[in-house]
Amino acid sequence: MRVVICGAGVIAACTAYFLSLRGVEVVVVERTGVACAASGKAGGFLALDWCDGSPLGPLSRRSFALHAELAARFPGAWDYRRLDTLGVAANARYRPIGYRADWLAEGAVLRGRLGTPETTAQAHPAKFTRALLDAAIAGGAALCSDLLRSP
Repeated sequence: MRVVICGAGVIAACTAYFLSLRGVEVVVVERTGVACAASGKAGGFLALDWCDGSPLGPLSRRSFALHAELAARFPGAWDYRRLDTLGVAANARYRPIGYRADWLAEGAVLRGRLGTPETTAQAHPAKFTRALLDAAIAGGAALCSDLLRSP
């Protein structure tokens, strides 16, 4: 089977990677650059349980687990890290919760803990996209960027 994927964003890179693991011949066609738009500029924030109770809950939990699995398979490739996640107000009109983080600017107030290292993580989105596309290419996929350029 041969699959052509248009664009080299995060969805394309992941699709190419997982198809290449299954021996599918993959060609990724990209006009501008890998992760050149939203896939390279997003926050890279990952949450385990924030969609619980919604139709997206199971998908969110599987995605969180898959990110951890992939980070273990490619250690350090996209700066994956588990972390505490805090809610912060920009000014002191809000009542603090009694905990102060040294890195907060003066006047900023910690409003609450939104996640722990067990439930929240972060990854560098451009590095993640590039690493998975590189892994797809190592698995036999091809990246074509000259096909769409005008002469």
